[in-house]
Amino acid sequence: MTNETSQPVAEPVLNEPEIVIPDPEPSMNGNGNGAGKPAGNNLKPSIISEGFEFIGEIRSSGYLTIDGTVRGTLSLHSIQIGATGVLDGNVTCDTMNVKGNFSGALDCRDLTIGSRAVVDGKVSFKSITIQRGGVVKGELKKKA
Repeated sequence: MTNETSQPVAEPVLNEPEIVIPDPEPSMNGNGNGAGKPAGNNLKPSIISEGFEFIGEIRSSGYLTIDGTVRGTLSLHSIQIGATGVLDGNVTCDTMNVKGNFSGALDCRDLTIGSRAVVDGKVSFKSITIQRGGVVKGELKKKA
């Protein structure tokens, strides 16, 4: 392409969008209740919506809310299974709050089981809260 003086005209350069990858091991604030958000980090909660089914492996230092169905291996900081959520698999996390259904193997620090929740499997925990009406089947093991 040339202009009227026969000098080359530069084609516009389109820059690729910048991709920012969050720190995989964020420091946590020290509020002691297991609900701390990553400090100095832009990780946002992830959601598996109602009507959505995921089969596979999920690994993150962040937060996952499950309102749909997840089957597989999960390793996260925090998981919340909503009232319509179903999680079936091998799970390692710091905190888990179950309002729906969980089955499989779970290794966590803090476990909360809601009044309409059903937990069935091999569960290892450091602290547990079970609300009246919550159902627990399987093997429970308290960690030292």
